[in-house]
Amino acid sequence: MLKIRNILLAAAALMLLSSFSFAETKDLKEYKIVKGDTLWGISATELKDPFLWPRIWKENSWIDNPHLIYPGQVIKIPRISAADQESKKEEAPKASLLEKKHPIVGENMIMKGGYLADAIPGVGRVGTSPSGHTLFGNGDIFFVELNQSAKVGDKFYVIKASEPVIHPITKKNIGYLITISGIAEIVKMKDGDTTARINKCFGEIERGDILDIYYDIKPPVAAAEFRSPNVNGMIVAAGPAKIFHSSLDFIYVDRGCKDGIERGDVFRTIAVDDHAVTNGMIQVISCKDHTATAIIQSSLNPIEPGNIFARIDESEMKPSGKTPDADTKQE
Repeated sequence: MLKIRNILLAAAALMLLSSFSFAETKDLKEYKIVKGDTLWGISATELKDPFLWPRIWKENSWIDNPHLIYPGQVIKIPRISAADQESKKEEAPKASLLEKKHPIVGENMIMKGGYLADAIPGVGRVGTSPSGHTLFGNGDIFFVELNQSAKVGDKFYVIKASEPVIHPITKKNIGYLITISGIAEIVKMKDGDTTARINKCFGEIERGDILDIYYDIKPPVAAAEFRSPNVNGMIVAAGPAKIFHSSLDFIYVDRGCKDGIERGDVFRTIAVDDHAVTNGMIQVISCKDHTATAIIQSSLNPIEPGNIFARIDESEMKPSGKTPDADTKQE
């Protein structure tokens, strides 16, 4: 009798455990990432609210960086009812204080992004090369022309400077777009010649490019929740060789740290013509006093200089039925 009783108890426990397991999993849905997906876009489609994307990230703790998701990955999406969406959003900032912080973008992205500067920096130029080449890439050797002392092992950024950036509205010169093409290191100093080697290359490096002082760049980090402060301004420049920019491209704005912007802040972008139309979302990755560099996190339509940016307004960023551009590959 005791044996039968134990079997019945075990069966009941098993049924209870099965019921509990189902209760734990029935509120999660599996989703396979496809090209063009972002957590922002998936949240908009699956949870009917793009601002709940940190909930998806939290359910998939193996995702180190929410901006790096790839086609073929399978994630779990929590089922959130309309009734508790508001309460969960109110809880999110408190929860995020306890969550591990993650890089917004990597070091290479910060370097490639560049910045707006009041004046063109520089301590020298890329010169000729022993091979006679005028275009250089990773591992290539060239002579440098410096206007300061240096020693073997010193590093320099190889940069390019744009023509003056003119503000689309005020028509004032707001500086120069400085982009980093690579990193060069002094490898030999002999007979009056200083030779450098390219250790890292982000773009075309050529004779005459500017050498600037090297400094460590640390990627900005943030928890799952990002600010969207009540700051607005204008996109004044886009990355080189492009007019219209899409996901993970760089844009530059006319507001900075002294205007209330911090690294990690997110804003919506707005195209203004006959009507003001929200066309995407950007995130600040670095900032100067009154300018900042940002990446385009999602775009419903092309984003270009002359668009404005503003605090994200839920009522204007509800899902439109179209999935934003992808965070499918970075660096």
